[in-house]
Amino acid sequence: MDFNQRYQDTETSVKLDFLLTLLTKNEGLRNQFIEYCKPVEIIRKGYEKNKDGEKLISEASIKFKNELESLDFDNMDWRRYVPRHSGYIEDYEAYEHFAEEHLDEIFGGWKHDILILINDGQVAEAVCHCLGMYDACLAAEIKGSENIFDDLTDTLLQYHEEMMGEVITTIATAVISVDQAYISVEGIFDHYLKVYTGMKNYLRYFELLFISLTESSETAGRILKKMSVAGIDDSFVPRLAVRLASFDEDPLIWREKAEEYMEQDLDVAKQLLDHYWTDDPVCFRLVGQKLFKEHPDELCNYFSELLFPMFDEGFYKEVLHYKTLRDREIDLYKVLRDYLTEEEKVKFAGEIRFDHIFKVRVLAQEQRYPEILALVRKEAFFIYDFTEMITPILNIYPAEVLDLIRIKCEDLLRNHKKRSGYKHIAEWLQLSLQIKGMEENARHLIHDLYNRKPALPALKEEMRKVGVV
Repeated sequence: MDFNQRYQDTETSVKLDFLLTLLTKNEGLRNQFIEYCKPVEIIRKGYEKNKDGEKLISEASIKFKNELESLDFDNMDWRRYVPRHSGYIEDYEAYEHFAEEHLDEIFGGWKHDILILINDGQVAEAVCHCLGMYDACLAAEIKGSENIFDDLTDTLLQYHEEMMGEVITTIATAVISVDQAYISVEGIFDHYLKVYTGMKNYLRYFELLFISLTESSETAGRILKKMSVAGIDDSFVPRLAVRLASFDEDPLIWREKAEEYMEQDLDVAKQLLDHYWTDDPVCFRLVGQKLFKEHPDELCNYFSELLFPMFDEGFYKEVLHYKTLRDREIDLYKVLRDYLTEEEKVKFAGEIRFDHIFKVRVLAQEQRYPEILALVRKEAFFIYDFTEMITPILNIYPAEVLDLIRIKCEDLLRNHKKRSGYKHIAEWLQLSLQIKGMEENARHLIHDLYNRKPALPALKEEMRKVGVV
């Protein structure tokens, strides 16, 4: 035996020792390994007594529904209630929190058991429990829930959906045999055909679970055959359809399937766009612009992370314009303005409807101070961030700004005699001392307000705090 052969044998022995030690010390992996190595006949035999999983689903549904309906939100044991925060809590808030804690406890218990099943390799049984829980969420009725939740079913499904996220994450880290994966998928399809035929929302709900279980071309082939025999249209599950197509030896099959469903599902659209970005920039530009016009908010961040001016300045500018207007960040505008004409800058400012602060920042960037003054005069009695709105024109229109500060202070003293209002007044008076050439006028205003009759001790205290007196 030569040296290379001895080295390879030693390396193989070390690897086997490592794997054996790993399986010996990790019960979850050991159980996954045992299930992974089981022949399909043995796996199926375990489910035949349960009518291919339907019995498991039914039992899980009944048990979970009974647990939910054992709750009585009209007569809760308040001795077990621990408030989430100190201080006063509204009655409706306390009821809602306590009800949520009960639901957390029930869902948490089932989730714990399901995750153990997955880690032990019992994926098909875990999936049956998930399906049974879904059925129970639709059917359960809990006393007093109508006084706490707008819609009990929606609330329960939100809990179930959150649980499914952890289930799918756990499945992704487990080692699952093709047979175990397919039996799990088959169980979902069979239950759909028995109870939910034609309701594509059911299949869409479990679509990510389907995808997490589809990790090989063999599994994909079996699923395609099952869907064909059962007459299940793959348009019900566009993401799964694209996932199944990805296992085809011909990459054009995947591309055609993704193009078929890109407008039906934005996740599929992003997958296709990723493909175009590296393989077909022309299609990326054409399809991307079309999809962005149809789904600007959903795709804005996606495109803003990829596009740059040299690729397509018009498309880049369009996305940046939308993102700047949506996110209202002045740093974005500073980038955008380099691609705008003067006319477009005026138009952009006019598109800012309700965020006066952002509008002032944009106008200040363009040194359009008369418009800022006009806006502040118009909105003076309605705006909250008065300080930020007048700061850019503090020394552009000194007399006008000081007059606005006086008017604003008088309005608060007339209509909002609270400590929070006095803090604002003190802040504006402090700002007034920064107006060049108006220092003496500002001091007169401060003197008048401090010595106002009747006296306002809280106002005086706030003025002393900021150092204007």
